[in-house]
Formats: sequence, C-alpha cells, structure tokens
Amino acid sequence: MFCKLWLLICVACVNKKFGMKLLSGRREITVGLTPHRLEFLPTTKKLLWKHDIIVLEEPPDPLFQEMLTGRIPLDSYVEETEAGFPEYEKEFCKELRKLHQAGRKICQIEPYLERWVLIRSLLDEGVPPSRVKACPELSQVYEMEHETFGKLLDYYAAMQGSFEDLVEKIKIFARSDARRILLRDKMRAREIVSLTKNYPGGAKIYVEAGYIHIKLLYFLACKARGKFRLKAENLLLQALSASGFQGVLPSPGDGLTSYYLFGGKHRDITEDLLAARSIIYIKLIDKDELKPTSQDPFPHLRNEVFWRLFVWELSYEDCKRLDSLIRLLPTLKAREVARKVFKEAYQKASKKFKNLRFDRVARL
Repeated sequence: MFCKLWLLICVACVNKKFGMKLLSGRREITVGLTPHRLEFLPTTKKLLWKHDIIVLEEPPDPLFQEMLTGRIPLDSYVEETEAGFPEYEKEFCKELRKLHQAGRKICQIEPYLERWVLIRSLLDEGVPPSRVKACPELSQVYEMEHETFGKLLDYYAAMQGSFEDLVEKIKIFARSDARRILLRDKMRAREIVSLTKNYPGGAKIYVEAGYIHIKLLYFLACKARGKFRLKAENLLLQALSASGFQGVLPSPGDGLTSYYLFGGKHRDITEDLLAARSIIYIKLIDKDELKPTSQDPFPHLRNEVFWRLFVWELSYEDCKRLDSLIRLLPTLKAREVARKVFKEAYQKASKKFKNLRFDRVARL
C-alpha cells in the first residue's frame, strides 16, 4: 500500500550492492537522515556526541567560526543566515558550541549551495547572467537553479487553473527537483570523501543530511571501498517505528520526488495519484515551526502522520473533488471540509492513528 521505495533508502540497499566491502575501511562515516525540526534534536544530539568530526549540510559561512566561539550572539547569526527553521537552528547552534568547546571538529560542506550563494552574490553585484552562466565552475548549478525555480513558478501559476494542470505542473517540478537533489548529493559526496583523507584511521565522522538526500548514501557507498565504513541513521523512520507504525509512510510529495530520484523504479502507485495526494496533503498539514512539549514530543510527526494516513485513502477523483473545495481555504478550514466531505477516509485514518504512540523516543 505504501511506497516501498522508502524501505530502500536505508543501509540495506547499500549493503546489498556493496556487501562487506563497506566494512573494510578504518574510518567511519555516519549519515544522519533527519528533518530539521526541534522534535528530532534530542536524538540528533546523541548522535553528534558519538563522533569526532561533524559535517554540516550547509555552505561555508564567514560568521560560522565566530558563532562557534561565541564572538557573535546566536540570534544575530541565525538572523544573518536567514535560517528556514530559526528555532531549530538556534538550539542546534547551542549544541554545536558545546561540541566545539569539547574539541569536536565541525565543518560546513555543501558545494552546490556554496556555488549558488556565489551566483546570487555575483548577480546582486550586477554581473550579467550570461557571464555567470559561462563560468565553468558555476554553469551547472546556475542552469539547474534556473530550471527548477522556473518549474516552481509554473506550479504556482497553475494554482489558478484546473486540477489536471496543477497535477502536471507538480510532476514537472518534482522531476526537476529530483535532478537538483541528485546533483547536490553527487557533489557533496565527492567533497566528503576528499575530507576523510585528512583524518586518521578510526576517525568517526557524522554527516548531516535532510531525509530526502537518499542518493548521498549511494554516492558515498560507491567510494567507500577500503576507505571507510558507511552507516545510516534515518531518524524519521526510527521515530515512526518507535510510534508503533509498521512499514514506511512517506509524504506523497517526497514519494513523488523519490520516484524520480530512483528512475521510476519501485513504484506501487501512479505518478498522477502521488501528485494529486501531495496537493491535498500540503493544504492540510501545519506549516509553522512547532515546539515539542513533554505531552507532545513529536508535534510535526504526529500531525503529518495523520494526514498522510488520510490522503492515502483518497483516489485521484477524491483529490480532485477535495481540491475544488479547499484550494483557497486556510489550513484549519481545509481540514474541517476534508473531515466532513470524506468521513470514511477520515475515520479509517483515525482508526489507524489511534494505535500509534508519539511519546516514545527512538533509541540509538
């Protein structure tokens, strides 16, 4: 029923291809696949302290070392970097400071985004796009961003049109986004492998990665032979498992992007249905950064799991009908309409959801 692709993102698929050769190296690389949310910080912190070197998923920032040493306030650093999840970033940076003081080596490696920051800087300074695009080191990233952003704008423009057009535009954007993710992961893997050569045998290296960056594991595994051991910690799947959910439950949008990432393999539902469900799903979930509490330690996960269960009960025609009713509504109103119009789907999701517990923390 659920996208089997996500079962393949763990180390099992890597080990199957490369076998025990992954274990022949002396250094150890752990890729932490995780959402950048406050509720996953406790587990992330445990992982960080188990490693000697921490590789962050972000381009080098000139203020980073000053933040680590406390020469600039955390609030100023987070504001300057325009973090997408400011509360998460603030708490994460607090922990990075402690790790730095304890002697851990921390670096920022994201060559794709590093090039994109440079491109934006050059364009802001008035350098003609044609000259930027002609630069061999920047051209690939420039073209990829130009293409992907254009597809995203096309999707937003389709909000004024038919549901079928919206489905088609989100598929086109997902294909482009998958190509961008693939390039990012390939470039990043290359630099991470180069980095490992600077550290002695026995070094433990933690690589931060968003949970969609599955191909990073593959590219690292391709280069792991005899050089380092590779393992993955998928914090999202661990949290799902700890809640009592059996199997994998990606969001429809992530499932669609991952389908393209893997070349159309391991699909058990159509692209159109994934795209249709993703359009409904994004209308129903919380968009704001939620803070966990002792009573609700996984607010985002709890919210998202329920609405994933709900949309997985909808057919393409169901999604089309619901979209016509909620497209222009705010989230809370959209949820109310979804509950009333598709009572059976809501009840089925509720029945599955009530057996899950989100007060459990996955143990590493």
